[in-house]
Amino acid sequence: MQTYPLLQTKLHIPPVRSELVSRRRLIERLNTGLNCKLTLISAPAGFGKTTLVSEWVHRVGMGGDAPVHVAWLSLDEDDNDLARFLAYLIAALRMVEASIGKGLLSALQSPQRLPAEAVLISLINEIAVNPGSIILVLDDLQAIESSQVDDALAFLLERLPPQMHLVIATREDPCLPLARLRARGQLTEVRATDLRFTSAEAAEFLNQAMGLDLSAEDITALEGRTEGWIAGLQLAALALQGLALQGTLSRQGRDDTSRLVKAFTGTHRYVLDYLVEEVLEKQTGGAQAFLLQTAILDRLCGPLCDAVRFGNAETPGSSSGPAVLHGAAEAPTAQSILEMLERSNLFIIPLDGERRWYRYHRLFADLLRRRLHQTQPETLPVLHLRASEWYEQNGFVDQAIEHALQTEGHERPARLLDQQAEAIWLRGEHVKLQRWLAKLPDDVVFSRPRLCVFHAWYLFASGQQEAAEQTLRACEQRLESAAAGGTENPSPNRYDQMSDAEMMMLRGMATVIRAFMATYLGDIEAMAVHGRQALEYLPEKELVWRSNAALALGDAQGFRGDVEAAYQSRLQAAEAAAQAGDTIFSAMAYMKVAVALREQGRLRQTIEVCQREVQRADSSGLPRGSVVGALLAIRAEALAELGDLEEAFDLANQGVALTERGIDLAMRGWSYLCLSRILFSAGDVDGAQRIFQKVETTARDSNLPSWITTQVAAWQARVWLAQGKLEAASEWAAQRGLDTGGESEPLPELDFASLLDYVVLVRILIAQGKLKQAHRLLPWMLEAAEAGGRTSKSIEILMLQALATQAEGSTIQAMEALERALSLAEPRSFVGVFVDEG
Repeated sequence: MQTYPLLQTKLHIPPVRSELVSRRRLIERLNTGLNCKLTLISAPAGFGKTTLVSEWVHRVGMGGDAPVHVAWLSLDEDDNDLARFLAYLIAALRMVEASIGKGLLSALQSPQRLPAEAVLISLINEIAVNPGSIILVLDDLQAIESSQVDDALAFLLERLPPQMHLVIATREDPCLPLARLRARGQLTEVRATDLRFTSAEAAEFLNQAMGLDLSAEDITALEGRTEGWIAGLQLAALALQGLALQGTLSRQGRDDTSRLVKAFTGTHRYVLDYLVEEVLEKQTGGAQAFLLQTAILDRLCGPLCDAVRFGNAETPGSSSGPAVLHGAAEAPTAQSILEMLERSNLFIIPLDGERRWYRYHRLFADLLRRRLHQTQPETLPVLHLRASEWYEQNGFVDQAIEHALQTEGHERPARLLDQQAEAIWLRGEHVKLQRWLAKLPDDVVFSRPRLCVFHAWYLFASGQQEAAEQTLRACEQRLESAAAGGTENPSPNRYDQMSDAEMMMLRGMATVIRAFMATYLGDIEAMAVHGRQALEYLPEKELVWRSNAALALGDAQGFRGDVEAAYQSRLQAAEAAAQAGDTIFSAMAYMKVAVALREQGRLRQTIEVCQREVQRADSSGLPRGSVVGALLAIRAEALAELGDLEEAFDLANQGVALTERGIDLAMRGWSYLCLSRILFSAGDVDGAQRIFQKVETTARDSNLPSWITTQVAAWQARVWLAQGKLEAASEWAAQRGLDTGGESEPLPELDFASLLDYVVLVRILIAQGKLKQAHRLLPWMLEAAEAGGRTSKSIEILMLQALATQAEGSTIQAMEALERALSLAEPRSFVGVFVDEG
């Protein structure tokens, strides 16, 4: 069961600053917008979105009779996990009313999670009976890139109770039905042009809030050069404050100020670079050191900052106050410096009401990091090591790994990854795990068998077969050395003293990977051998890995052409993985179940399995990747066979887009196949041709599975036939070595791939008028399809029998073959196979 510790700082409303320039014109707009469903505040970084919303929500309840409660959620990249997002959403609402969502958090974290839609419906129903009005603020929504979270938000927004209002602050427009809301008058928008300081606001900010004494001309020039950009004005004010502190703004101060103002030209980036140099250079050495040392951190708290600054040294003194940043003898605590930086308005943002957690303004942090790289590159590994140690000690494992990977040594990140790899893997966070493993040198990965297993998976799935083989050999050699009681090159990791049970488990995991590698290569015998061997190694309780070994056995049966046996093996593997609570592997297994169902001609069941597994993956928070993409594409191809080409085309394109973002080339190739079949059925042979070119490009740049490229080539030949390019199709058959043989020669045994080839060959023979050869092959092909339970292919072969017989002029016999095809197709609602024949 995966649990999500909730960071309370994400749920606190940022406090209103004392030097705030009140945005009265915008506050009025936000007040008016409460009559709408949604208020969208969308602008680039540094335009004061969070500050505006914070001021407004602190004022919004004033003067009214009815209570108005505010729930606040600051989002970050980790909230792309749907379950995590929903957990934080519920936690934010419970900050204003404890009875809301009671019990839903535990339901989200149970092995059998509720679907997202069920969670949201329950939440909406509870809010609807709440007597008070609620404003829900989602800050930094641009961090969300998950379509699942977008769908959940759209669902919530569409059914928002009347006493609830949603506010979104973001750097880019969200994937929500904004046009529809705008047309219905349910949307209030605040954009960058609205957020820019007017000349009056700029004057108030610079001269009153920041304590400067600028002329109207200088204010106008500065406001014009920064285009009212609040972050730029704030940095400019800090630079001017520095001049004042140095005493340079004397009698010639106006001229100095004017020259500085005129230097602010170019884009925001150049303005910001110039201003940060001016601001940083005006700080004391102690202040600069603190800013640069802590710039590596995304969030800051006193103990973390002290750990980064001093490592295991004794905690510094507790002196604080303005003198601390200007050369006090005793080193101050990080907490006192953070509070001083906040009071100095130096681009630090409190994340809670207790002033425990802070963060730097993102642009300011970027520039601090750049400066650190430029001036003190040798300190970076040390700072990251200290941060990693603190995060590990305090239970923040992901952050500990991220910082460990920035250190000079590799043992620490390898150890942390080794401890967490399987948990990350089972959560479906493959992009993250692959990225982390790729940052480790080969020899470090090779010294840890568990890391070898996961690294080999990513290598073979992305087409790097030789590298995957090398990694698995290293894993097996390490295990053999440990079994022999030692190693030629001892290393200080725990694999030097493995138990027999652990070695057997790791052998089983490695053998499962070998079985999948064989599947990728289409090596039927190796699939079966490695699948059976893995089952011998793996303990009975290891349901997830045993289910994958069984899945490889099912693949071997499928490649042999025995679809019924493959279906049963795959179904058992899927059910075992689901029983173990593993979403990613059960989805993969059910995807292969769907392939078998499609071959059996069970179109409705194919669609149901794909639809159910996509919904299950979404509700469990599984990132939408290659597996979901393949499920969408398979469902789409079955819909096309039922005659629903429009929905099929949309779903297949979604599936292709997802598999193209993933690493698994087999699933990408399968999605290409599904889309090309749909385009062919729609009569778009040019579109199908473009897909074939994509496959060719992918195969040229990487190592696509051969069973994908051969199927695509067969479909290419069929498209050539539709285009009247008989010579090109015939050349394909010759290159594949397809031959009808002599009448006395025995025909070869047909497996999954070769049957596909011979179906296209028969089409070529009919087009060439070689009907005798076609009739010799067709009964043999039909017998193989029927023996393997491949009903879809049986229908197509009977159609070809009808066409070949009709071409000979035997209409009655042709009708008999067609009647047999219809008797199979009609109960299963087949349409496409007949339409495709014209």
